[in-house]
Amino acid sequence: MTGSDRKKLCFVLPEYQRSTHFEYKYEFANAASKELDFFLIVEKGGRLKKTSDSLRVYSQKFGFFPFRLVENFLALLYLRARGYRDFYIHYSFLSAFNASIVVWLLGGRVFYWNAGLPWLYRRNPVRDFFERRVYRMISFLVTGTEGLKSGYANAYRIPLSKIKVMPNWIDTKETEEISGHTNGLREKLHIASGTRILLFVHKLSRRKGAYFLADILKAVPEAVLIVIGDSPERIAVEKQCKELGVLERARFLGCLPQKEALRYFGIADVFIMPSEEEGFSHSLLEAMATGTPFVAFDAGGTKEIIPPELQRFIFRVGDIEGMVRGINELLVSKKTADMVRGIERAWVPRFGKERVLKIFFGLFA
Repeated sequence: MTGSDRKKLCFVLPEYQRSTHFEYKYEFANAASKELDFFLIVEKGGRLKKTSDSLRVYSQKFGFFPFRLVENFLALLYLRARGYRDFYIHYSFLSAFNASIVVWLLGGRVFYWNAGLPWLYRRNPVRDFFERRVYRMISFLVTGTEGLKSGYANAYRIPLSKIKVMPNWIDTKETEEISGHTNGLREKLHIASGTRILLFVHKLSRRKGAYFLADILKAVPEAVLIVIGDSPERIAVEKQCKELGVLERARFLGCLPQKEALRYFGIADVFIMPSEEEGFSHSLLEAMATGTPFVAFDAGGTKEIIPPELQRFIFRVGDIEGMVRGINELLVSKKTADMVRGIERAWVPRFGKERVLKIFFGLFA
């Protein structure tokens, strides 16, 4: 299909950093650009390395919010004038708002992706009003699971007909290959051979369960915990670990590029996800793709993306005792852990890149 025949799509990312899930969204954009006339706008982030000649990228220049707001609007307006009628906005209310104004003026459609649980938390009244306004302005909300679809419909009074479901994706082959490169990781972290390893990969925030980590580690005395992720709350989490006497068994690695972080799944015995809020966890997909047994809290769409046989490793939010029981079962029973690995690897291809790309293209039919 020639460039002039391909459907036009403007895709917006709020930022690009190699240590966030936006890295795999950029890879997804590169793959989609082979089928679509694809233009990517990145609101914040450095110059991106192009991996596809068919992908055009504009990285916004201004960081100061008023200038960034105007620059963003003008970029979207320019693309609409160039014939781009569909705008797919990933997690940016700024771009969703601006694109909706452009579409209101000149026609087109705005697809806005969100998969958190914002209705569970108190919002600043001004921000809450703005967000609810944006939900009314967009053409379609896109989220990760049917359960999340119902949640958004109820919380924001969005007609179900205006909500589309698209799962996250993962390159299963690449993920498993990268996770196999584990040489030297234990030595680097001073973890003795045979020591059991728990892995946490997320932002160190209350919503992602960071304040449960010290209690979990204290309850599993034979294990070391690797923590990949960062935030200003890291200091408080480390202090909590010190107070409980487990800091020497914790390895805080900070933010790592996504592909580097994948290597640590290769040495982990159990991936833990004690989140109070989740949408469609890409880290959980990575655990399943690498055959890493997991335990998690029942937050957001978590239960909907795992195999039915592994539901018993999902626990009520805050149920530390249950999560520790699950961890110990996986550490003690090699038979159980091997069973979990086999089920995960058989299940996760349903979220493979090619399958999800077909769903993605179907949004704009």
